[in-house]
Amino acid sequence: MRVFMPMLLALLLAAPLQAAELNERYDQMGTLSITLDGETRNLVIPYDTERDRGNAEQKMIMGSFLTINVLGRTVGDDGMPGSPMVQVTLQRRSGDMQLLSVEMFDEEGYAAPLSMGPDGGKGTLTSFEMTEDNQVSATVEGELLRLADYTSEPKVAEGATPQPTTISFSVTLAPLEE
Repeated sequence: MRVFMPMLLALLLAAPLQAAELNERYDQMGTLSITLDGETRNLVIPYDTERDRGNAEQKMIMGSFLTINVLGRTVGDDGMPGSPMVQVTLQRRSGDMQLLSVEMFDEEGYAAPLSMGPDGGKGTLTSFEMTEDNQVSATVEGELLRLADYTSEPKVAEGATPQPTTISFSVTLAPLEE
């Protein structure tokens, strides 16, 4: 018993944080996990049934650029989507799908997210698959950097250091509107 209890405690402490259940207003479109500095958070990609709006979509921009945007969210004790939340944007311009940006909105708020892409750290789309029935799975690896003044003049925050990150998501998207 002495050996079992410490092992059980270690297992519980090492387990990734699990999202709470969404309340009846929301359906789950998919999941997103982010590993940041060795800690994994499991988020949900919700669909708001009252507003008929998903937190993931695909769109054709300017008629030729397929863009996929996914927003993974923590679920509060009340079953409502909340923060922290992670947004991933991918785009196919010519050829393969590519990473456009990642933003993680946490306790620092909208003005100072962690970012990967043009304003933040470097990142790469390391895997991507999309089926004919719009099921998408992807993995992004790179480094997030804390930004300052994101809502006006985004720049890397003073003293920000790159934070190694892996993000994976799986989601079923609505078909493209024609």
